[in-house]
Amino acid sequence: MTITHDFSDFPQALYDFAIKQIIWFKILEFDESAYVIREASDIEQQRRLLLENDPYGYWIWWLHFSTGFEALIKAVFLSNKISLIRKNDHLKKGVRGSDKLLTPIAAQVYQFIESTRTSASNNAWLQEELTRLNINHPYEINTGNLGKYKNSLEKLEEKSKISSAERIFLKDAITVLSDIRRNVDAHVFLKSQIGGSINGDLSQLYIPSINILLVAYQR
Repeated sequence: MTITHDFSDFPQALYDFAIKQIIWFKILEFDESAYVIREASDIEQQRRLLLENDPYGYWIWWLHFSTGFEALIKAVFLSNKISLIRKNDHLKKGVRGSDKLLTPIAAQVYQFIESTRTSASNNAWLQEELTRLNINHPYEINTGNLGKYKNSLEKLEEKSKISSAERIFLKDAITVLSDIRRNVDAHVFLKSQIGGSINGDLSQLYIPSINILLVAYQR
């Protein structure tokens, strides 16, 4: 049986997911009327509750936040018809080629994935991208990492979605987030759990960056 996954609403799905991750545990809040992310009024209490809930709570929170940040910037690019998608060519490991896995149960995972299909029937631009890249299965979709988007911010500036100053600010904020929060904590560094800001990086870098991206998503 073939299962088809429709990616027509991919930008909106990424956006919805991003907001949920960014406001996880209510340390930050989303003001839908003003369309901005801000720190919760009881942020210190929420941080205490987070640690009471889990001794590794700060680490978990930053993973949620960083993942949400990454999903949001991808939503912005895709909603503005800027594709940084490329194709993963993993599926041959299941049934063919020199990369074929020798453990049957491992190979069967890839064989199952090959039975799923992609579609974007209600999003002509995205369907054209999937066709151009010869992407036929969901697990062939590679949306890239934060660094790839950081280095392509001029594409948003060219479409007048962000200004030159905002591009520079976003690039620097993404650099710090990737170097200090994302790439360190995501690979399990637990010696220095910081729930708040390092010299104000949460309040002065990442939250303003998110709000720039929220505006760019709507423009």
